[in-house]
Formats: sequence, C-alpha cells, structure tokens
Amino acid sequence: MTSIEFIYQGNITEIQSNLNDKMKDIINKYIMKSLIDKNSIMFLYSGNKINEELKLSDIIGKEEKDKIKILVYSKDSNNNNNTIKKSKYIICPDCGENIKYRINNYKIYLYECKNLHRINSILFNEFDNTQNIDILKIICEKCKEKNKSNTYNNELFKCLTCGIFYVNLLMIKLII
Repeated sequence: MTSIEFIYQGNITEIQSNLNDKMKDIINKYIMKSLIDKNSIMFLYSGNKINEELKLSDIIGKEEKDKIKILVYSKDSNNNNNTIKKSKYIICPDCGENIKYRINNYKIYLYECKNLHRINSILFNEFDNTQNIDILKIICEKCKEKNKSNTYNNELFKCLTCGIFYVNLLMIKLII
C-alpha cells in the first residue's frame, strides 16, 4: 500500500492506493473524499501534470513507494483573480521597467527609465491606471506556454542576469 497526500490550498487529504492502480481511479477517490469539482483542478507530481491513464508505479520513482505527495492546482484561480494587477513599484507606463518619479503642482513626472522614457504631467487619477500590469502578457520564455496568471500562486521568475522569465518547476518539486 502506498499513501498519497493530495495537497490543495494548504489542506492535505490522504488516500491509500496500490502501485498497480490507475491514476484516474486514485484521483476519483480523492474527488469523492474532497468533494471538489474535477473539472476545476489539475494534478502535479514532481512538477509535471499527471497522466491519468498511467499506473501509480509508472509516475513515481523507485525510492518513493511508501508515501508520495501530489499538488492539486486550481484551474479556476485565474478566473477568481483578475489578470490585471497593480504594480508594487512605480513602473514606466511604456515598458514596465522601474522608473523614478517626482510630484510638482499636483502632477506626476516620471523620468530615468532604463529605456530612456519620460512622461510629464500625469494627473493623480490618470497615474493610477498606468501602474496596472496584465499578467497574461508575462510569458515563460523557456516553455512559451505558461504565463504568470496560470502558474501556481501567479509565480513566474525573472533571471537577474539575462532578464528571461521562466516557470520554476524546481519550486513545485520542493513544495511537493
């Protein structure tokens, strides 16, 4: 018998299974126990989406026969959160890079952008809209499929050396 811990939004649900059981049967046991809509979630093991047609023995490593952890990821989390997010920092409305600002006579002046952009005389009510980021447009440059809105916790990482965005599957492996 193998103990499988399904981790969903911080909650752990344990299911017992045999190595010869198909993943779809194990997942259905979890669905019945947790009462979650199967169409609203997906399952990850070692950073990979689980193929439900495989047997448990096909997806786990040889050393992991007693207990494994499966991350349950909500597909609907992107729909619950708007994909437009407010930047934590003051950013250039043209390119999204950090930018310096000053306020004079109730107007905001943006200057010294990395890409040499300058914006003069933005009113306070207009400035707020310039600080929105559409996280659908931040795409993993390694797989070219994932964007920041459809990754776990909206986490996409940027290499500090080359500036490339990537999904850190190692982080998913560490969580599991």
